[in-house]
Amino acid sequence: MSIQVILTSDNHLDPAAVMYGARRYQRKQDFLRCFDTVIEYALKNKPDLFLVAGDLFDQIQPRNPARARAMQQFRALHDKGIRVFLISGHHDTPKSMEQGSSPLSVYGNSEYATFFQDNDKPSQKTLNINGEEVTVAGVSYNPLLTWGTDPLRGVKVQPSGDINIFILHYPIDGFTGYGKMESLVRPSSLPTGFQLVAAGHLHKHQKSKIAGIDTIYSGSTERVNFSEENEEKGFVWLELDKTGVINEEFIKSPARELKTVEFKLPKEGSIDSFLKKELSKLQNPEIVLRFKLIGSVGVKQLLTYKRSNIISFAQGKFFTIVPNEEGLEIEAGKLVSPLPRTTPLEELRRYFKQQIEKAEGEEDRRVLVEALNLCEKRLQEEGAW
Repeated sequence: MSIQVILTSDNHLDPAAVMYGARRYQRKQDFLRCFDTVIEYALKNKPDLFLVAGDLFDQIQPRNPARARAMQQFRALHDKGIRVFLISGHHDTPKSMEQGSSPLSVYGNSEYATFFQDNDKPSQKTLNINGEEVTVAGVSYNPLLTWGTDPLRGVKVQPSGDINIFILHYPIDGFTGYGKMESLVRPSSLPTGFQLVAAGHLHKHQKSKIAGIDTIYSGSTERVNFSEENEEKGFVWLELDKTGVINEEFIKSPARELKTVEFKLPKEGSIDSFLKKELSKLQNPEIVLRFKLIGSVGVKQLLTYKRSNIISFAQGKFFTIVPNEEGLEIEAGKLVSPLPRTTPLEELRRYFKQQIEKAEGEEDRRVLVEALNLCEKRLQEEGAW
């Protein structure tokens, strides 16, 4: 006998969306719409299990409308006999006592879902599905781990079912899309005896077989930033038996299109007029357009460019536009060496990395990591990048 499973992750419901200005609320709705697609598919096709591999929410304190919508959705799944399992990820795991518990706790306290809240050791639950013993194990993200730490090193999990599934929210070495300054699971640390490792955190859908175990990232359901503009978004439908995954289908979600274009600036004439003409050729009220300005212009020529005029011109022609002037060079009589390009978050991380490397004990490093996480969260809430 086999079982059917829906795997989704990194839904990032209720993002800050500060960069979208007046379209902020509509952008939040994009993430809800994509998650609604997963729920609607599950209600129609009735899988045995519905797995959320972390980052259901984009923040530790999502607004009440998103919380209530998720409760309604999990209740609808429960009423159809679909078992829901959740773990928390980077964004919806509390990083300090001040932040309290994960917003997922309320679903775990209801009868509609099972929430594996522990982040230092896996939890598990065994069910009888179609005459098969099915064990689902999972571990939530641990925000106090230092960079380079393997969160599963030395962790033992003993699956007891005929079919066994392990859920985690970490990058696994060998997959693409993770940063340098985060914990990393080594393939040798993945628990044995499972037919499926269901993973979250990496936003690109990808899969591999590790020591004979099917390991799958469903990817995010909506595009979070421009690094994902060429990625398909969605979730995964799986059929498993004792041998592993026997059928798999990636189902696309209606993610909003993000598109980047480059404009080489003219040496003469109005830059604003040039941009308005080029943007008119691309207008599409459904896409988020980032335009990069490329080229070298003189100071006098630069005066013909006003970002506010272009943003105002683009209203109604695009969902929103995002100007990018990093490739713009200003001609001057005397060459001036540019300062290194950086962002508030990069500078914050650089400073804390230095302090963590100089810390004398594990307790000092733990406090610094917690302070970094809190500072990152505050900056991101204010729209820093």
